[in-house]
Amino acid sequence: MTDSLSNSSTQQMLALRVMRLARPKFAPVGGFSHDPVDPTGFGELLAGKVSELSKESRNDLPIGDYLIAPQMFENIYLGETFTFYVNVVNESETSVVNVSLKCELQTSTQRVVLPCSVQDTTIESSKCDGQVISHEVKEIGQHILICSVNYKTLSGENMYFRKFFKFPVSKPIDVKTKFYSAENQDVYLEAQIENTSNSSMFLERVELDPSQHYKVTSVSHEDEFPEVGKLLKPKDIRQFLFCLSPIDVNNTLGYKDLTSIGKLDMSWRTSMGEKGRLQTSALQRIAPGFGDVRLSVENTPACVDVQKPFEVACRLYNCSERALDLQLRLEQPSNRHLVFCSPSGVSLGQLPPSQYVDFTLNVFPVAVGIQSISGIRITDTFTKRIYEHDDIAQIFVS
Repeated sequence: MTDSLSNSSTQQMLALRVMRLARPKFAPVGGFSHDPVDPTGFGELLAGKVSELSKESRNDLPIGDYLIAPQMFENIYLGETFTFYVNVVNESETSVVNVSLKCELQTSTQRVVLPCSVQDTTIESSKCDGQVISHEVKEIGQHILICSVNYKTLSGENMYFRKFFKFPVSKPIDVKTKFYSAENQDVYLEAQIENTSNSSMFLERVELDPSQHYKVTSVSHEDEFPEVGKLLKPKDIRQFLFCLSPIDVNNTLGYKDLTSIGKLDMSWRTSMGEKGRLQTSALQRIAPGFGDVRLSVENTPACVDVQKPFEVACRLYNCSERALDLQLRLEQPSNRHLVFCSPSGVSLGQLPPSQYVDFTLNVFPVAVGIQSISGIRITDTFTKRIYEHDDIAQIFVS
């Protein structure tokens, strides 16, 4: 922290001390290897002396040989809790009255008043009054802690001074997202989380809070490897996958407009157990461009026998804003591995906006292997536009 003091022309009777409260760190343990079977014993003697010197060098630290107090102002990261102790000390030889302390935190966008209980109190000579204050950091960039002290001398003179403490707030993690749209209206969210801080962190929770239009399922291997993906060293990246399914699967036109996915909620702890938590802003995706119509396969067998017909249940959605008069036409594939047995040129009727129509295709397999269903053509009889649908499903023919 850096600070600047604004005084009046009169000598101040009070002094202000601000100390950040942080947990200790692990002390580096020095060692000296030696040969245990050395007949001279010189290596063992030297190792003992090195150990004694290491202990002597840390005798001034009150927390033992394995932990050290913070030697400098550590980095403050977004999502962590900034805790500090503010103390008002009376350095004069007389008492002062009506002492009030006000603490504010100035960021680039706002000024937050922090709760402080040092209000209208009396501080005797060589005495002090202070408080521990905590605040969850919610913005990155430069922060200024402003501490203002008002008091009155015994002669009735009003006194006032302020101190400013500047410190930066950095981003501890970087989140990158990718969206994948499936044919069954599901949306897959891939989240890449990178540790951009200078220390390791242990991810306690990475969850997706979906919007009101979706329900979410986490796709992970935490049951098989519960601890593998949770430890993040500096610059490490972990990937998380979520599947979002629309609650109203029949609202096709509305599905096109469902660009709000939800918020990613993350919490972690440092190596010394300090907590951190971040939540992203509302994640937005680009709605897939289906055009005026969208065809989905509702039901089809995964495996069929050769030369035995099977059925494919299809559903056709009207994604436009006008009614469509549609006709179904089937083109036989050139390889003749799958042959349509259903009639072609069938009218599907007039389909209102945001509605769908179901139809069934009878298919006859004539060749073994993995075969793809193609050749479905939908014609808008008003505009004469033809919508081609190929490779809508794969079937294994045995």
